[in-house]
Amino acid sequence: MNGTLQLPTELVKHVSAILGSQGEAWLDRLPRFVEDLRSEWSIEVKEPYAAGEFNFVAAAIRTNGEPVVLKIAPPYHDGEYLREAEFLRHRDGRGAVALLAQDIERRAILLGQAIPGKNLAEIFTGAELDAIDPAIDVLHSISEPAPKDLINVKTIDDWFAGLRRFEDTVFSADYAVKALDLYQRLTATRPLLYLHGDFHPANVVSAQREEYLAIDPKGVIGHIGYDIAVFLNNFHWWLENDPDVRQKLDAAVLSFSKAFDISPIELRQWAFAQMVLGAWWSFDEMPEHYDNATVAKADVWNV
Repeated sequence: MNGTLQLPTELVKHVSAILGSQGEAWLDRLPRFVEDLRSEWSIEVKEPYAAGEFNFVAAAIRTNGEPVVLKIAPPYHDGEYLREAEFLRHRDGRGAVALLAQDIERRAILLGQAIPGKNLAEIFTGAELDAIDPAIDVLHSISEPAPKDLINVKTIDDWFAGLRRFEDTVFSADYAVKALDLYQRLTATRPLLYLHGDFHPANVVSAQREEYLAIDPKGVIGHIGYDIAVFLNNFHWWLENDPDVRQKLDAAVLSFSKAFDISPIELRQWAFAQMVLGAWWSFDEMPEHYDNATVAKADVWNV
């Protein structure tokens, strides 16, 4: 990459909003980090992806011509990038992109690049229900019991425990209480798995060694209903302006229900709880950008 580093507008906005002056200092240092990693890993770095909203992500090429992806995380306090690296290291390329290198000091990872790399939303716009079977196949392939040697462990319990802080805020109490109650009941009997944690249409991409691969995992411990809920909620946003949105949501729920032996009502409850949690994160991290209409969208699940 030559010349001035052009950063995506959303990346700058989110890093500045979440981290304040610390984030602005990181943005100032980012060009130096990219240059250091270019030298360390012998890569040619391209312009960053415009869709990179919370991390610096750019295509790159190794000296042997291998296409790769460079990802650098801001100094967020949750250590999310460490869990991503650990999840991908554990997968070792099975159902997900490969982890090729890691730089702890710069919070950077080097990933194999999926080629052609089109995500489900790009491939199936206009035929959205055709994205469900590939998503189910990938989710089956990457969901398994958590290994005992995990170091950077986060659980879905931790995420929902954070929602309990709503009591000291103006966040909608009705939605928060309902989501927490549903979560407690839904997790009473289901086994714990090592989850992707952010499984949605844009994080499943076309590839060569497997037809589709998962990207951008969070690497968390929890119940498979959570990953399905993330997909269903993003599927809803994808179809939000479609006149047949409710019928297509019903069909998606039924497909996941059959594939994972979870009742449709449970999946709807998971989707409600997960959408409220996502709204809480937006409220908690970037209150100046939060819109109360966000949490009300959880009503689409009719639970």
